[in-house]
Amino acid sequence: MTRTNTIEAMKPGYRTVPSDGISEVMNYVNGRFLRSKSSNFLPVMNPSVGKQIAKVPLSTPQDVDDAVRAAKSAFASWAATPIKERSQVFYRYKTLMEKYSQELAGLVHEENGKTMAEASAEIERAIEIVEFAASIPQLAAGEILEVSRGVECRVERCPLGVVASITPFNFPNMVPNWTIPNALVLGNTMILKPSQLTPLSAGRIAELLKEAGLPDGVFNVVNGAQGTVEAICDHPGIEAVTFVGSTLVAKAVYTRATSHLKRALCLGGAKNHLILLPDANETMAASNIAASISGCAGQRCMAASALVAVGSVDHIIELLCEEARKIVPGKTNLFGSIDVGQGQGFD
Repeated sequence: MTRTNTIEAMKPGYRTVPSDGISEVMNYVNGRFLRSKSSNFLPVMNPSVGKQIAKVPLSTPQDVDDAVRAAKSAFASWAATPIKERSQVFYRYKTLMEKYSQELAGLVHEENGKTMAEASAEIERAIEIVEFAASIPQLAAGEILEVSRGVECRVERCPLGVVASITPFNFPNMVPNWTIPNALVLGNTMILKPSQLTPLSAGRIAELLKEAGLPDGVFNVVNGAQGTVEAICDHPGIEAVTFVGSTLVAKAVYTRATSHLKRALCLGGAKNHLILLPDANETMAASNIAASISGCAGQRCMAASALVAVGSVDHIIELLCEEARKIVPGKTNLFGSIDVGQGQGFD
């Protein structure tokens, strides 16, 4: 199998090809890929070429409820599974991610548009997170304190139940894996709502988790946009919500989720400042500042959005401008990506 036909050859279960020829993204509930009950869809675009590659459903509250029911049904058995056995699933999942790393990077590239080099780096970071989660049994042990004669205090860490994660478009594989392995190793069951802009990686993650031996219902995927997020925040069967995205939406999700007494961890945007001092290494500073501005098209949490120049640094600014002129936008192919474009650079 060549690199250029990997996506076509894998024939994923998370996309169907209906009569209109546009691939439809599926939800994943109780170990099966299912069509949403919704008849409303949004296009999924490959932004590097401006081409529609799929359509994603705007799932209904009933879709969310079906996923919650599946997760609740699976919770008791999964929570009762010894934590070392739960972690073994993620050792196998890590091995599968390594085995299919180029395919996973190609999928990120296809739906997000970032270069293959950037997509491959994203998968590497995701694998590192899964590796950490597999070690959680060494970190999650309880404590027993003898506080007086015949009296002890016991600390136990217990899973919450059904939790949900709402993830952004800019890292469609890495950010879901911030939550998935940690939440599941600790005995929770889960619903993932990926970005409607980049929903394809979530389906492949579901396939790999099933192949790794994760029981049906423990992990579920419900696609959609604002209405689906609101249904997640409102559902009484969901105990906790995580969110990564813009600050405006993070505040809205936090307010709505906590109003229903859910635990909520909501991460918004950042305004990252770099400080450039006169004694900086000139070449390194210019190169790294340019990379920070332009990597992943600037769509990442650590992208520098402001440079504070202190003192006599005009000579470094000139070098930075030279580095910026080398950044040339261009189209990228699905696997044979063109990381440096062939057009006119920025002036």
